[in-house]
Amino acid sequence: MPICRDVIAVVGAGSVGSVTAWWLARCGAQVVWIAPPQGHGAGPGQPGSLAALGVLMGHCSRRLRGRNWRLRRTAIALWRQWLPLLGPIPQQWGLTVLCHQPDEVERLQTLVRHRQGEGCPLAWRTRDELLNCWPALAATDLQGGLWSPQDGQMDPAPLLAALAGAAERLGVQRWPAQVTGLKPDGRNWRLQLQAGDPDVPTTLPASAVALCTGLGAGPLLAALDPAIQLNWPMLPVLGQAAELHCPMLPPQGLPGPVVWRGVHLIPRPQRRQLWMGATVEPGDQSRAHCLDQMLRLDGAAPPWLRQAQVLRRWQGVRARPVGRPAPVLATPAPGLLLTSGHYRNGILLAPATAAWTAQKLGFPPPDARSGRPGNGSGQWIID
Repeated sequence: MPICRDVIAVVGAGSVGSVTAWWLARCGAQVVWIAPPQGHGAGPGQPGSLAALGVLMGHCSRRLRGRNWRLRRTAIALWRQWLPLLGPIPQQWGLTVLCHQPDEVERLQTLVRHRQGEGCPLAWRTRDELLNCWPALAATDLQGGLWSPQDGQMDPAPLLAALAGAAERLGVQRWPAQVTGLKPDGRNWRLQLQAGDPDVPTTLPASAVALCTGLGAGPLLAALDPAIQLNWPMLPVLGQAAELHCPMLPPQGLPGPVVWRGVHLIPRPQRRQLWMGATVEPGDQSRAHCLDQMLRLDGAAPPWLRQAQVLRRWQGVRARPVGRPAPVLATPAPGLLLTSGHYRNGILLAPATAAWTAQKLGFPPPDARSGRPGNGSGQWIID
C-alpha cells in the first residue's frame, strides 16, 4: 500500500496501541489515537498493560524457529533501539530462568548452544554458580538456570506515560473515546465514537485503522461484512500479581528478574521488596486459591518467601486467541489491520507489532525517509 497522507486511526490504550501510535508518527503518519485513559485500579475487568509486570522474555524463549521466535528476537532488538528515544524508564536487563527438572537440563543447554550460534548471548549457570552468588535461590531440586542478558523487565506505568508524551510531541492526537462501530467508507473507514468529552467528535474518517484492542476487537469485527469477519474467538485469561515485602530475603537479593517455576519475581528499588506474578486463570474472574498457590510457588516457596508480607494485589485480563497462535497480526480488509491477542507478551512484542503495522501501511522507517543511514529499525521481516 502506498504511503497514506490522511489520518491513520490507532485504537487501543495498552502497550501495543501506545507503541504503534508513537512509531507511526515517527514514520511520518498523521495519527489519531483512540485511547481512553487507563485506570490505576485493580478491578476484575481491567485490561491493558498497567496490570502487567513488564517482563521481556525474548531470547530465553524455547521456540527455535518460526514467527513467534522472529517476533521475540525482533522485539528485543527494537526495544534496545527505541528506549533511548523515550527518556528514562525504570528497566532491568538480565533475566534468569531457573530449572528444577533434571530431564530439562540437557534440553536447556542445547537451547543455549543454539542461541549462541544465532548470536544471542544466552548462557547456562550451574546450581553452584547460582547459589554462591544468590543464596535466596536455594531449593533442593534446583538444577541450574538460563541467563539471558538481553532479556529483562520494564515498569509498565512509566513506559506508557513516556510513550504518550513522546506521541504528543510528534503531533499525535489522543482522543479519550470508545470505538462503538467500524464501517467501510469507500476506500476508507469510518469509526463511530463515544466520549464524555464534548470536544471529541462522534465519528472519525480514516484512511486506515489499526485495531490494537485485545478483547475489544471482537465486537467491532463482528459487525462487519461476513467476508471481513474472522472465524475464531478471543478468550479472556486473568492474571493476578502482588507486591511483597520480604524481610527475610538474603542481603544479596536476586540476580535481577527471575522466572521461578513459571512465576516472575521482580526486584523493586525499595529494599527487600518484589513484584510477583502472574497467574493464568481462564475467564475474567479471579480465584483466591490461584493467587495463594502462586505466592507459595505451588508449595515450593523458600522460607524467606513464605514469610513475605503482601503489600498490595492487582489483576488484569489478557486476550488469548483460540484456533491460531498469539498474537494475531492480520489484514481482514484493505486498510484494516488487526494487531491483537498478544496474551502474556503485549509489552514484549509491542515494538515488533508496531514495525509490522508501519510496514503493512507502506511507511518506511524514519532514517530511510530522511535518506540518512538506518539503524536497523526497519530491516525486520516478521511475516
